[in-house]
Amino acid sequence: MEFNYKAKDLQGNNHVGSVQSTDIHAAAAVIRKKGLIVISLEPKNRHVYGFLDRFLNRVGFGELVIMTRQLATMVSSGLVLSEAIDILEEQENNKFLKRALGDISRDIKGGLTLAQALSKFPTIFSHLFINLVKSGEASGKLDSVLLQMADGLEKDREFQAKIRGAMIYPLVVITMMIVVVIIMMVFVIPKLVTFYSQSTIELPLPTKILITMSSLFTNFWWLGILILVGGFFGFRRWKQTPKGNMIFGKLVLKMPIVGKIVTNVTLTNFNRTFGLLISAGIPLLDSIGIVSDLTDNPVFRNALKDAYSGVEKGLPFSSLLTATIFPKIVSQMVRVGEETGKVDEIFFKLAEYFESESDHLVKNLTVAIEPIVLIILGIGVAFLVISIILPIYKLTTSF
Repeated sequence: MEFNYKAKDLQGNNHVGSVQSTDIHAAAAVIRKKGLIVISLEPKNRHVYGFLDRFLNRVGFGELVIMTRQLATMVSSGLVLSEAIDILEEQENNKFLKRALGDISRDIKGGLTLAQALSKFPTIFSHLFINLVKSGEASGKLDSVLLQMADGLEKDREFQAKIRGAMIYPLVVITMMIVVVIIMMVFVIPKLVTFYSQSTIELPLPTKILITMSSLFTNFWWLGILILVGGFFGFRRWKQTPKGNMIFGKLVLKMPIVGKIVTNVTLTNFNRTFGLLISAGIPLLDSIGIVSDLTDNPVFRNALKDAYSGVEKGLPFSSLLTATIFPKIVSQMVRVGEETGKVDEIFFKLAEYFESESDHLVKNLTVAIEPIVLIILGIGVAFLVISIILPIYKLTTSF
């Protein structure tokens, strides 16, 4: 595999070229053997390699949290950064993360900062992670920034676990419903059709509907798959357009219950991330830019971009949030933070508030989904029973 690289020698001269190697880590080793410090390194067929790399070489969120916590503890204990990373590399079980830590350690020993070394692995370390590290290094408070980041990542992990845990039951029930329907359509109904075809009775309407559905399912299953796959990719492509993304973002926020959950989850992530950035000493304007890039929903992202332009002109951040998608409590609390000089604390409190609100909403959604799922399941079972039993009843009464 061929890799393109940019590097510097010890005299500071730039070098650009390509190198053949089995993977990106081996390529970096080859370049370092030439006495060069790697600045950037990427495969020639970047898109194909990146697609495979994303699926074959993954670092779990939990692994990143543990690594950050351990690094923060060692740095705060006075251990040299490169030695701390060497220790993490030795005890790491994830091969991809282990190789990345090895490269990061060598880059730091070669003169790069930790943030520069981390930036070579964007699939592992997010833009937020790298910016926080950069801020910690610039302020000389890397240990405290890493500890805050570890706390923030752990809270994010707990929050995500709550959301996933609450959705397990309805997803399992819906999956089982789909499996039962497929079994009925493929194996049970065709046998009943053979049985009913030997009689002369007029089949009831529910039975005719069920037989037609089964026939379509067994004979044109490929068409259904094509429609689903085509619809998925068509929707995905439409959603990637600015207009489609904005329309979808607005629709999601307007959905009953779900829209409220998405809003609260977005606000939780927004406030926690903002709190981390401000407490790390990153300027307000830069923090707004970073958070807007990390925000998934385009409605909130546009509101933050408008706020960015307003702050650039000298307007207070709290006043710019007043007439936006953000709730009033956010602008009011931020104004209090601006007046007291404790903006970071305010954002952390807001994150806790919206996390609690999200937790209650998800629990309420689970409670609401259970009877809805049971009703749908009951209607489906009743339809199947009626469709199957009615012809048998008519057949027995005809004798």
